[in-house]
Parts: sequence; C-alpha cells; structure tokens
Amino acid sequence: MSKFRKSLVSLLCGGILLFAAAPAGATMTHEANIVINGSPVVIAAGDQPAMILNGRTYVPLRVISEHLGIRVQWLPATKQVVIATANNLSSSLPERSEKPRDIQIVIDGKVLQVSPELGQPFITAMNRTVVPLRVVGEALGCEVSWQQSSRTVEIKTKPSTPEPPGQPPADSTPKSSPADLSLLQELAGYKTNLRLVDKTVINSEELLKMDPASFSPEQMQLFRQYRDQLSKYDAKIKLPGGTVINTADLTIMGSSVATADQLRAWIAAETPRIRAKMEQQLKRKFIPIPDLAELYIKIGAEYGVRGDLAFAQAAKETHYWQFTGDVQPWQNNFCGLWATGSPCTGQESLNGADPTQVRFEPGVHGAIFVTPEAGVEAHIQHLYAYATKDPLPPGKVLIDPRFTLVNRGIAPTWQKLNARWAVPGTTYGQSIIHDYWKPALAK
Repeated sequence: MSKFRKSLVSLLCGGILLFAAAPAGATMTHEANIVINGSPVVIAAGDQPAMILNGRTYVPLRVISEHLGIRVQWLPATKQVVIATANNLSSSLPERSEKPRDIQIVIDGKVLQVSPELGQPFITAMNRTVVPLRVVGEALGCEVSWQQSSRTVEIKTKPSTPEPPGQPPADSTPKSSPADLSLLQELAGYKTNLRLVDKTVINSEELLKMDPASFSPEQMQLFRQYRDQLSKYDAKIKLPGGTVINTADLTIMGSSVATADQLRAWIAAETPRIRAKMEQQLKRKFIPIPDLAELYIKIGAEYGVRGDLAFAQAAKETHYWQFTGDVQPWQNNFCGLWATGSPCTGQESLNGADPTQVRFEPGVHGAIFVTPEAGVEAHIQHLYAYATKDPLPPGKVLIDPRFTLVNRGIAPTWQKLNARWAVPGTTYGQSIIHDYWKPALAK
C-alpha cells in the first residue's frame, strides 16, 4: 500500500477527522476560511463556501482539485469521488450499480472502505460535493492547523528538497498541474463539442491527447466554466423499458422513442406554466401551441431522423412556440433557419431550395415557409444535413435553404450540435435531451 493511501486510511479509521454525512435537519454553524501556503482561498460569491458542520470543517471538492495540486474528480452519474496520485492517473474505475445512493471514494482505482457509522461526504443544498478538508489535506502530506479565533484552516504543503549546490537547474519548461490535467480528463468524459477561445470547435474527447500547459490561462478558465455548465446534466438517460444509454451516444438518425400522444401530453402539461409566464411575467399574449407532434414523427421517419427529439428541439428553439426571439409564428420556421440576428434583405439565395416552399422578405428575420408542414420538413432536412452525408431520400425536394451550407455529417449525435448549431452552445444537445425530450418520455 502506498504512503498516500496508508495516510488516508489511517486518518479515516484513526478518527482524526471522519467523513460525516449531513444529518437530517443539520445546519451549517459557521463558514470557514481557508489559507493554503499563506494565500487565502477565495470562493466565488453565491457558490458553496467551506463550512463547519457538527464540529468538522468541510470544503467543496473543486477547492481541493484547484488548490491542493491533486487530481480530484466528481462523477455525478456514479456518485464517485475519484482521487488519483501523480503516478496513477490511468487507473480504471470500479463499476457501480445504477443510481447509487451513497457517495463512493476511489483512490488510485481502489474503493476506500469506510464503515457506515463513520458517515460519508455529502452533497449540499447548492448541489456541491463537500468533503472533510483535513482528511485530504493530511493525506497529501500537508500540515493542517485550525485557528479558532478566526475560524481559519491553515494548510501548508511540505517544501520540495532544494537541489544540491553545483547541480544544473531543473527543467524550466512549464508543467501542467494535476488539477488542470484532471479538468481536461473530466471534460473529455462528456464527449461533447466545445468552442475554444480562438473560435475553433473540438470534441472534448480530443483533450485526452493534449497537454494542459498548451492552453492559455484564458482558455483554462473557459474550460472551468464549461465544466461547471456540463456538470448540471447527467451523462446517462433511462429510456422506457429500462435501457440506460449515454446521452453522448444518442444519435440524430434513428427511430422516435416518444409517440405523438406522449409529445402532446407533455405539451399539454407545460401549457399552463408557459401561459402564466407569458401573461404574468413577460406581459405578452399567449400564443396557442400548434399540434405538430404527428408531423414531426411522420416526416422524421421519412428521413430516418428522430422526429420526437426534433420536436423537443423545436420546443427549445421557439420557447414552446411562443416565438420570444426574432422569428414570428406566421413564418412556420420552427428552428430559427437563417435567423442570424440581422433582418433579411429579401435577396438571400435559396441555395437550391424549392421557391414554392420557402422565401425571404426584406426586414424579416429568418426564412419563411409556406405551410407548417414545409417548416417541419425544412427542420428535419437541416438535422439530416448535420447527421449524414447521404443524399436526400428518393422523391424528396429540398426545402431547407441552408442545407448546402452545412459541413455534411459533422454532427451525427445531438451533443455534437453543441458549438455548431448553437454558439457557444456548451450544453445545447444536453438541454434538448434532458430538459425537453426526457419529460416527454415520462408521459
């Protein structure tokens, strides 16, 4: 057993400071200050502070990752706290049963066994995972002390051994920190598109091949923002019948899962909320929601596109067909085609689309489709362009005026629409799946 692991086990089992589950009704007695190597740790306003609960000091997991120089990762889908030493970054993770109730601690690929009576790290009301600071701090060989007067935890890492006189200086090449490496590895696990500072788009899996030191501080800060946005969504979704799939693997092409009746039931359930928001909050007239469920299922099937998910995307793009953006209801434009933020001149090219089905008018934002059916089919065609390089199905006429402008086949999955259909669109595909489609499946 490594010194790292022996130290952590002795701390847990020896009772220096044990993982404590938050008791029912327990409240935070005080916030705690943290100072690492003489520098105060600043936690953003509105985020989870370090806290004292039942006489123990707890700190958000992110603080450990970013300030103590160790790879610490939180996996929300499996509720695992993953701790890795520098020499064990590639350790595999033990599998967990679906929807585990407890939080599991994994050190270098091994599950840390903690007696139930000792408690566990827990998730706060702010949806942040907190762990006892002293356990991890001392396990890393840090000196941890408590200043009662100022309610401050002071952490000092052991200084490195100086090089003997006459030895050549150490390599001055910038080194990536374990925290930065952990950040890239965590983002890679989402298998989602990300937009970089220079406006290029990469899939997060590519980060596994990259050195964090190659990215600017601005880019790393952007990655941290992306990570926080992505962590709000589960990596998996359970389908009717019990099948569990990774949302990253959910393709645009395929058969619908939700039926037209389920989509209608979902919209009917949402209608009172949307009406109240429009009339009371936004002071706008509620627009009756058109019945497009059957059209999306039918036309989607003709192209091999998941029409139920396209319907969910339309609900997101139009704000449940209330058209709170630039596009107007009469345009039958359910996904914002050609709505670029600037009004059209009326001279825009149709790029081969059927002029009897679509047109442009000066001063109008986006394309105008002659019927709801044409608008739905144009939407399905645009998804088809992203998902495959195949030609249109036999007998189909081009209606989407932006079909030929798409880099064909660039986004075969819904999450790969991120940073492409929507910009930056960090969680665009995840939102379609979890915020719109998933509720429909429950009907």
